[in-house]
Amino acid sequence: MLTFLGTGGAFNTERGNTSAYFELGTELFIIDAGEDVFAKLVKKNLFQGKTRVNIFVTHLHSDHAGSLGTLIAYLFIKVFNLDRSKVCVYFPSEAITEFLALQGIKQDMYTFFINRWDELYVDGYEKQPEYVFEPTRHTDELNRNNETNCYGIEFSLKSDFGFFYSGDTCEFNQKLMNTYAFDYIYHEVTSTEGATVHFQYNELLALTKDMPADQKKKITLMHLDSDFDIEKAKADGFSIAGEES
Repeated sequence: MLTFLGTGGAFNTERGNTSAYFELGTELFIIDAGEDVFAKLVKKNLFQGKTRVNIFVTHLHSDHAGSLGTLIAYLFIKVFNLDRSKVCVYFPSEAITEFLALQGIKQDMYTFFINRWDELYVDGYEKQPEYVFEPTRHTDELNRNNETNCYGIEFSLKSDFGFFYSGDTCEFNQKLMNTYAFDYIYHEVTSTEGATVHFQYNELLALTKDMPADQKKKITLMHLDSDFDIEKAKADGFSIAGEES
């Protein structure tokens, strides 16, 4: 369902910043725009023929939002001829507008959707997608004015498909235990024992030990550490982002 531009943790330069995209009709949907993501988007020529670009942000760490300002400016100036309505940014907090303003990216360069949930309208597309941001625990340093600023995203296109994308988190959303409710579950993990800001792989193993193999396979692991044992994770029954068949 998602095509990944990178699948690594913040320090995993080989795999690159975790980010993914998909297309509906003539619209492009991007999840996160870390430091190396803008260049990859341009190199892949993904904006050609697009009528709108929708950018969803899980949180404001630089490996998830480091090239967001450049991406917005490029779309506004180079791709859409100063039409801000075609550059759409989704994040449930005003913190992102402050983050962008410090980079010289004013709100007249993009359209900002602050809702935690909404219904999108994709021009010319028969079925319309829906999304909801799920507040999640990551690190308190991100929380502006004691407000959660880290989110997972649940996205669906009526009965066609539905996925959950965890972003960065130290917890496993309980709704994900009902894997039958999703076609795809993209979840970050870490192999670092005792980690408090990312979800530990051993905890995931414990939670899913009785899960049917076909359902466990729906869980696609991302945001991988450099020393993460990918072959073991495959043997344990999980999928790996970027290696989906």
